[in-house]
Amino acid sequence: MSEALRPYREPILEELHKAVPAQGPLSILVRYPLGLVDASGRPGPGVGGKLLRPSLACLSCEALGAPVENAVPLAAALELVHVFSLVHDDIQDGDELRRGRPTAWKTFGTAQAINAGDALLTLALRTANRAPLNDTLLTAAAEALLGGTQRMIEGQVLDIELQQQGGETPAYLDMARLKTGALLGCALELGAVAADRGEWATAHRQAGEELGLAFQIQDDMLGLWGNPANTGKPVGSDLQRGKHTFPLALASQEDPDIGRALRRRPVDMDRVMHWLEEMGIRERCAAEAGRRLDAVQAAMGMLPWSEECRRSFAELVDTLVAREA
Repeated sequence: MSEALRPYREPILEELHKAVPAQGPLSILVRYPLGLVDASGRPGPGVGGKLLRPSLACLSCEALGAPVENAVPLAAALELVHVFSLVHDDIQDGDELRRGRPTAWKTFGTAQAINAGDALLTLALRTANRAPLNDTLLTAAAEALLGGTQRMIEGQVLDIELQQQGGETPAYLDMARLKTGALLGCALELGAVAADRGEWATAHRQAGEELGLAFQIQDDMLGLWGNPANTGKPVGSDLQRGKHTFPLALASQEDPDIGRALRRRPVDMDRVMHWLEEMGIRERCAAEAGRRLDAVQAAMGMLPWSEECRRSFAELVDTLVAREA
């Protein structure tokens, strides 16, 4: 975890605990994907992940000179939206593991997992409404949160279409900007709203969306060349189930034979990986992610952030770049 994000973790966790119901069957359904309980309701491993999105909302708020307390409920709300999306994505993708545990649908069944995701989304909206902001800013925050959520869902729609129909790299990048970039953009935008700097909200959102593109390209690379002990999923699992990732979109665009090979089941992993190596796809993906990160840094340089928060953000980007393969 980046040291830049560490100060925000405990306030966000406290807000998340307040957000979810403490008792009843619904409590277990929403607490399980958060990591707060196991399938029987006993204490779980705790909230996993870096809390990247909510922490960015807090960092953005502080960077604009406002108290972080303004942003914490909005940050927690954004994390609940993110977890809602993961619960539903796991159903749609058929994934059986998430952060080393059986996914919600695998644990409780598809119907109850859908209920869990729906509940997480409604809890997000209620949590956002607890932010200590005036009515005008609360309305702006709700619009930002709902807008980011809708863009993220639109990205999921495009992702499923790409899995079914394929597509070249421009189509993939349009999808990733929405599916992954939407909530990262929303995070920075919410921080601007919480700081009452609405004139900078769009610029923050656009910088976050660009960060999302770089993040997704790197994730796709880890799915093919990463260490399963670090990534939490088998190497090539995305490839075997026909998921349209950036490396595969890039390779298929240049060589239709690869596209045809990817549509056969089971996929000939050794053959495809050999093709990718010969074409230098890994290096080209890394270069594209680097260009996106350079664009993020250039965009952030235009924002009226404090120097300390600028350094924290740069440290965060370095941490993302150095994620273990």
